[in-house]
Amino acid sequence: FLEAPTMFRDLVGFTACSSMREPRQVFMLLETIYAPFDEIATWRGVLKVGTVGDCYVEVCGRPEPRKDHPTVMAWFAHERCRKLPIVL
Repeated sequence: FLEAPTMFRDLVGFTACSSMREPRQVFMLLETIYAPFDEIATWRGVLKVGTVGDCYVEVCGRPEPRKDHPTVMAWFAHERCRKLPIVL
């Protein structure tokens, strides 16, 4: 796909931080961080490809192509930064 911006969001220091917590705490932490991202992605029409550990991956312009994909992804990234709770 030539026109499908893809973003990766990795939490710096998460591996060390999560190694000091119980699995349930790690799950709740990731849910707290990523649930707002899921809402923004749905609202903006960005496809969440998935999460791999603490890495959140999303793409715009797939499965349906769209001409405004760069603008949509930029707004998505901006809103993601504004919503990220400071929890670590």
